[in-house]
Amino acid sequence: MPPLRVSTLLGEARRPVTLFESDELDPPELGMSRSLGEASQQMQQMAAVEQGSEAGDVPLGKGIGTRISASETLAYDSNLFRLSGPAAVPAAGLAGVGGWAGQTRLGLGLEEARGGQQWVLDYELGVHRFGSFGFLDHTTQTAIGRWRWTAGPDWKGELSAERREALDDFAYYRNQRRSVALTQQATGSAFYHLGAGWHLGVQAGQGSRRYPDGARPGNEIDFAGLDTVLRYAPESGAVVAVTRRRASGSYPNVPTGSGALAETSFDQDELFAEATLPLKSGTRLQLRLGNVSRSYGRYAQSDFSGRNGLAGLDWQLTPRTRVSAALRYDTEPAQDFVSSYVAVRGLRLGSLWEYSPKLRVEGRLEWRDAEYRGDPGFGARAAARREDKGVLAALAGNWQIGPRTRGVATLMREHRGSSAAGLDFDYWTLSGSLQWVF
Repeated sequence: MPPLRVSTLLGEARRPVTLFESDELDPPELGMSRSLGEASQQMQQMAAVEQGSEAGDVPLGKGIGTRISASETLAYDSNLFRLSGPAAVPAAGLAGVGGWAGQTRLGLGLEEARGGQQWVLDYELGVHRFGSFGFLDHTTQTAIGRWRWTAGPDWKGELSAERREALDDFAYYRNQRRSVALTQQATGSAFYHLGAGWHLGVQAGQGSRRYPDGARPGNEIDFAGLDTVLRYAPESGAVVAVTRRRASGSYPNVPTGSGALAETSFDQDELFAEATLPLKSGTRLQLRLGNVSRSYGRYAQSDFSGRNGLAGLDWQLTPRTRVSAALRYDTEPAQDFVSSYVAVRGLRLGSLWEYSPKLRVEGRLEWRDAEYRGDPGFGARAAARREDKGVLAALAGNWQIGPRTRGVATLMREHRGSSAAGLDFDYWTLSGSLQWVF
């Protein structure tokens, strides 16, 4: 079963490659982090068999309980700041928009499992270099600690703490000021097995996002969330869940005096049902339907509510080929000066081809139409609402060079059109990476 997510400010965690970022002010990602991954678990199972013991009895620091990783990535981006055209380049104080970037990552993972309990610690150091835009060079650190617990045959859950540093999305500021955000959060969850495939659970989390360098104090935020979920997972492999999600947030540094236009806080409420249904050998159907509403602390006119839905199919076409498709409709926050929310229609097509046990090729095509609606509550109305449309195409290759080494190459192209001046752009990226795990 997929892990239960804490409430997010947008209802969903950001994807690794975002077609459109919401206009919500830098929504921090509130999601439970994974362990060392499936590869680590498989290594642990294999080592346990060789040693003639249970996987959970392998001591900390003995081979599979410790992971050291390193990776080096080189990428070219034709429009790093997502500017709309040549005229926007000098206006942003830049000599150009394209350039090379490099990234070095060093990671350490420790994992111990014993008697139904699992402890995991992940640390990663990232050194980011931008050839033509040296002012963006920076170093980040990420630390995540988790305790996955069980109590008897019916209780299980997780306690975790995270500290993440990351550069803000360029599309938000598009200028020569670097903006590195620090997000800290703590989460806890508990599930109880009711019997016959039924589970009842809760998950709570709270945290904050800050800018230690003082780059964007108005975008600092405190947030909290609570999920209550009823899940049914029979032996057939299907999963059906109903979730009630409550989230809240406040911006501690926004102006609050007379004439101030920014919101200071919000409360968000979601109710949704989702299902994953196996159809036949390796093929699954995904469904989701829900409702979201948000209320603000200063301008009631900007409150909104709407529906969310998704229908997708993951089809095992051949033993080596898998294709997928998903159609969705979402209602998301969009606090700008002409709207309070955005209604999004999207279509995503994907494919996965395993050429050999060591070589895998993936493709993706996405289309999205976002209409900005509602009253922002600032006393300003626009005759025409903003609408954004875009298409993204991506191709990636994954080559397992050796037992502990792999290479990844990606090519991506995106076009975005907008009815709002200066918010349309085109770009393409090419990147290659070598990754080692010891």
